[in-house]
Amino acid sequence: MKKILMAMVVAAGAFLLSAEMPRSEWHAKVGDCAQDPNMLKATISQLSSADKTAFLAEVNAAIDKMPGSTDVKAAKFLAANRAAVAGAGAADRADVLAEVYATVPPEALTIINEEFAKNEFARPATMTDDEYTNIVAQTMTKITQRTASAESGAVRAGFAGLMFIRAADGAADATTEAVVSALPSDVQGEAKSSWFPSALAGNPSYDSILAPAQAGDEPNPQVVVDITPSQKVDSMLGDLQSGRSDPGSSPGTGVPGASNSASASGPQNDSLSGAPRDRVQDTESPYYKGKNRGSQEPGTYQWQNI
Repeated sequence: MKKILMAMVVAAGAFLLSAEMPRSEWHAKVGDCAQDPNMLKATISQLSSADKTAFLAEVNAAIDKMPGSTDVKAAKFLAANRAAVAGAGAADRADVLAEVYATVPPEALTIINEEFAKNEFARPATMTDDEYTNIVAQTMTKITQRTASAESGAVRAGFAGLMFIRAADGAADATTEAVVSALPSDVQGEAKSSWFPSALAGNPSYDSILAPAQAGDEPNPQVVVDITPSQKVDSMLGDLQSGRSDPGSSPGTGVPGASNSASASGPQNDSLSGAPRDRVQDTESPYYKGKNRGSQEPGTYQWQNI
């Protein structure tokens, strides 16, 4: 009898742990989660697939309405969306990533595409070029479909494409073709000839991709990185394949035997295969003038101890 009762208690506990959080409960947490990435990560992991994207959209809308400098808000977007993709779970990771690019303001995507390429969606060293480009093509289709209904949707999808090209390593040319093919037809030429070369150049500029979106001030990348909590992140790129990790894969990669190191994407250069600008600022560009790009928030930042 005791064994039966114990089994019932264990089963009841498992049910409670797996039960999805109702909308009324997570909706009440949006404001706090916008301020606390740890709470956001814990909350999103308890939601249904549909609620995960709805929740993240509300969190990003809440951050967008907050007071604060461009740099502080960009840091909040980075921390919140980093927590969201980590807490989403493999099955929903691609959808949540699409929601990131659909709901974060374009100017903050200048930071997110770079940081995600180096960390969350870095290419594992053991992933083949074909495996990588297949994941890119599949995920870009999903992202482009989601951003189509968002303001400046083509620009948003272009930033997602930049993330994948940055992480492509030796498959940069094939990745660029896959990305361009997934973009809306009316921007494909401009993306290939202007958006991507400018953003990935040795002296990079996001002017051409941000201009169609009439975006706000671009954040200072070094300031944003400095005030965002640093963390070691395992690559979750493999989870984007059909939205799930391969059952026999190493955690966080979806590729059997793949390295989990975020740096596994290998060294990057300043060509179109190019990787993050390494925080180089094009101070001669009109887009940067008068933007107070050298300013930094004083004092201790509220997320530094997370």
